[in-house]
Amino acid sequence: MRGLLFVFSTMLLACASDSPPPAQPTEPASNHATTAQGEALEMDSATAERVRKRQVGVWPRLSHDKAVPFLKEYVAEFDSQHSSAEQTLVEIVTDMGVIRVKLYDDTPLHRANFLYLIERNYFNPTQIVRVVDDFVIQGGNSEEKEDQEKRFLIGEYSLPEEMQRHHLHFSGALAMSRKYEDNPEKDSAPYDFYIVEGAQCSNAELFQATRKHGIAYTEEEKERYRTQGGAPHLDGDHTVFGEVVSGMDVVKEIAGVETDASEWPIREIRVEMQVLPKK
Repeated sequence: MRGLLFVFSTMLLACASDSPPPAQPTEPASNHATTAQGEALEMDSATAERVRKRQVGVWPRLSHDKAVPFLKEYVAEFDSQHSSAEQTLVEIVTDMGVIRVKLYDDTPLHRANFLYLIERNYFNPTQIVRVVDDFVIQGGNSEEKEDQEKRFLIGEYSLPEEMQRHHLHFSGALAMSRKYEDNPEKDSAPYDFYIVEGAQCSNAELFQATRKHGIAYTEEEKERYRTQGGAPHLDGDHTVFGEVVSGMDVVKEIAGVETDASEWPIREIRVEMQVLPKK
């Protein structure tokens, strides 16, 4: 099976560096770190220990029970070192160009998970595993041996849904896929992300989405779906946790590549990611 694909209606919907972990520090880690601006940050002993473990490449293997508390600590530590007034931007570098996305603060577990996987070098590299023109490009959960080994080391877990009414599947939305069977809570898969290319929506499509999920779209939202496009039928089924801020032309180019019968790109499209420093 080519990665974890997500399902809706009758369709199946279905990146971090190659460098080794930092060497063991020659001196014990002290209880401070520096922010992106170079300012000293005091840490308690527990936080200092987590930082020390990261420096030597020691990470816990996550499970369903361990993932949420770990990710809450992880994102709290990340945010303590950055200004809350600044956006978290991620650069997605593909063979076909660069896409930049911002991560939402009000989906903290999905944001933490994405940042964590980038730090764990999970997405460096990975590949786009599914493309559907006028719909989505999807990546992160390939069946490459290296990706499978990384998933085993990081752990098997899911993310509680964090759907926000105002985060809809407009063109450029960044979201996580999920299983549809035996998943009434609509938990997200942790490794499998997608970006909506979308197509312009008709009033009938918006009406159907409203009936399906009971979402009363505003006139502004309807107009955005009609003119900019998106995938409203996914609203209420998947957590949108970010959006493209530049590079939608790259998304559209990727979405138009030739695929096989399973919508797997004929040409390999490699992906790498990095968190952009906040200024």
